[in-house]
Amino acid sequence: MTAVVSSPKNLKPAKRYSKALMEMALDANAKHTEVQKELGFILNTVNENRDLKEFIQNPVISKKDKKEVLDKIFNGKVSASLLNFLFLLCENNRLNILDDIFSSFVLEINKMENTVDAIITSAVPLDDAQKERLISKLQNKIKTDKGNIKVNPEFQIDEAILGGIVVKINDTVIDLSIRKKFENLRSLKNIRTGAAER
Repeated sequence: MTAVVSSPKNLKPAKRYSKALMEMALDANAKHTEVQKELGFILNTVNENRDLKEFIQNPVISKKDKKEVLDKIFNGKVSASLLNFLFLLCENNRLNILDDIFSSFVLEINKMENTVDAIITSAVPLDDAQKERLISKLQNKIKTDKGNIKVNPEFQIDEAILGGIVVKINDTVIDLSIRKKFENLRSLKNIRTGAAER
């Protein structure tokens, strides 16, 4: 899962809750990566079950009923502190921004570890050597005050880009696809045609 907050209005509360989650992990002597894994499991379970998602996000259903269902599903499968965190979100009517809290939490971990998540899309599967070269180039290009950054890649296939690659890191998109080149050529041709007509 990549870290992308879905809506600007959710950014502030998501950051606040992800910070609380960080502190909770610290108090419980839990590894942040373990908390991330458990929260990812909760998120996948909710997103893969439409009825469950609609149930916990329905404002008409009582908080008590929501907590009982969450307890029944996740008790024993995630840590007690994370389950209590879910109850807190339920109490504050924030279960609807669970995705954004997860994304914000991952971004915080990435900042601590000087890493970034990168979604790399190609028209055809890349072999291991190509992947390594690409990751190495990205890591050499991106620097912070801590030095070179580590890239966590997620590789995707999209035949529609025709060739080349598209790299998305946070809000930045590097489009080196054949499709983009065609679009640029088309735009250039339209500009020239328009100039000729004048």
